[in-house]
Amino acid sequence: MGYVLSFSDEVAVLRIINRDGMPTAIQSYNMADVFQIDYDDQYIRHIEFKADNLDKVYAGLKSPAFLEQEYLTIPLLLERAHEQGQLVNVYTQIGMDYSGYVRRLTAEQVLMECYTEYGANDGLVVFRIEDVQNFIWSNEDTRVLELRLSRQRSNTDGE
Repeated sequence: MGYVLSFSDEVAVLRIINRDGMPTAIQSYNMADVFQIDYDDQYIRHIEFKADNLDKVYAGLKSPAFLEQEYLTIPLLLERAHEQGQLVNVYTQIGMDYSGYVRRLTAEQVLMECYTEYGANDGLVVFRIEDVQNFIWSNEDTRVLELRLSRQRSNTDGE
């Protein structure tokens, strides 16, 4: 994926952007080899969003203080995410992964409000705490999603 810098009947030169929104190369392509051009689709807008917000997406990662102060368990991480309104990624042993907010928590189950990577509401899900395999407090994907949701709320509040 990239931005067209220059082109002729024979060659197109693009500034290449990787899936993380980072510029990686200036590359030429033989026009005879170009068979398809996609533009302004959801995936491209997603990558452009990252590229336009590199400072926010890849800003210094701060660890929450409780990580160094408490004995960590998955239930504790879920509880802290719920208390702090932290958007998280949860990966389960049954192969499902969810991005969103912990809305309810019992000793056995979690209720999460989920979102797609593009910021669309993806409904609610309930799963067992014992099925949680991996928990991400903050990464590039959660920060992009938080930024999208924050902008959506700002646009809704401003109307």
